[in-house]
Amino acid sequence: MNKRGTMRARGAALAAGAMLWCAGAHAANWFEIQGVSPPGWGKAHFSGWVEPDYTAKQAGTARNGKVPRSNLVGPGFEHSQELSIQRAQLVVGGRLNPHVDYYVAGEFGDNGYTHGGNGYAPKLIDGHVLLSGYVPGVRVEAGILRAPGPEAAMDGYPAYSFIALFPTVIGQLMQPSFYARGQHYASAGAGGYLIPSASMSSNNGFRYPGVEATDWFRPRPRLELAYGLMLGEYGKQFEADTGNGPILAGRAQASWLFGGGRGAFRNDLTGFVWYQQARPELNGSASTLRRSGLGVTLRQGYMVPGGRSLKVEAMQGSGDIAAPSPFVQAPGLLPAQVDTIVYPGSNNTAHGYYLSAGLFLTRNIEVDARYDYYDRLPNLAAQERVFKNLGVGVQYHFSPLTRVVLDYFSRRVDIAHPEAIGPANSPARLLAQSTAAAMGNELDMYAIVSF
Repeated sequence: MNKRGTMRARGAALAAGAMLWCAGAHAANWFEIQGVSPPGWGKAHFSGWVEPDYTAKQAGTARNGKVPRSNLVGPGFEHSQELSIQRAQLVVGGRLNPHVDYYVAGEFGDNGYTHGGNGYAPKLIDGHVLLSGYVPGVRVEAGILRAPGPEAAMDGYPAYSFIALFPTVIGQLMQPSFYARGQHYASAGAGGYLIPSASMSSNNGFRYPGVEATDWFRPRPRLELAYGLMLGEYGKQFEADTGNGPILAGRAQASWLFGGGRGAFRNDLTGFVWYQQARPELNGSASTLRRSGLGVTLRQGYMVPGGRSLKVEAMQGSGDIAAPSPFVQAPGLLPAQVDTIVYPGSNNTAHGYYLSAGLFLTRNIEVDARYDYYDRLPNLAAQERVFKNLGVGVQYHFSPLTRVVLDYFSRRVDIAHPEAIGPANSPARLLAQSTAAAMGNELDMYAIVSF
């Protein structure tokens, strides 16, 4: 591990609270788990979690002799193998009185949230209060909030089955990096604009500063309904140059409770729908960004032999579709190869889905499988790319929130219409095809240690 990663590990270790409350929450909907403090926390409770990680990707090269960014480990994209502290949080939360809960978390890991265009810096990742009991049927949450949206954006890191969740539909469609709003960017053709890496911010971890109305109900003993409706600022929090107008986000869900389990690991079947909309500016012109999706989750028997889980979710988007640069900065490469291209306008679209399943062979050993599919820019023949990831993994659970994980992903990207790029032997087409063919598989070994 490099010195930078070691320093982050030392500074982080207390953030399992982001999920430690999950084991004690009365019900496993994310609106309650992420808003209401467990009774045992009192007025101030410190907790934390840390995630050391080793990632190795096959380092195939493209026709130009360069290793594509897809074969380099983020967020630095310097090497194909890396040992780091991927995530680490320090948390304080509690209940000030029967009506006011609060939660504050700092992120210290080496990831796409802390590592932006200006390098690494620890950042506040959560900071909100929840007001309950003042208005029947409405709880008000304000501060830095997870925007209501996809399941992988709503649950917390210790609940994930795989580390490599974000290279496909969730990462590219729902976890964008943000560009400086006030700059003018060169055209990339086909309605896209070149955004240099120096103008790109880190991602926002699915979070926005804003206010949310939320609540949950039990119309029947086994039926739970929940909703969240949020108004926030689109962009990277604490970076004024990326603030880009309001974002409206909402999610509704219904859960059938089987009984047993607690918190994020209760036994239930949940169906959900969600929607997000914003109107960010690019080169002084605003266009509508939309994201929507629906899915189903099943959880039965966490850390119980034969216990199983299932997630199925589909989503789509239009406007501000980002095509990350295929290569990192290097002499002799064209801007189109080292700059992210953003395609505004509702005519630019993308869609995808994922399926994830897990099975406990014993109380401690869980096996998992996952498939991701993402079709980016099917409306632009020369730019369309189809990403497909198939992953398998095994986990050893020491406790509900402390485990070690080994997973392996077969990764592939297809060029849907190579003929639209150029003739069969043209340099542009050959480079694009060799870049896609160079995408290698990925091995991850990591641990989640909570305390």
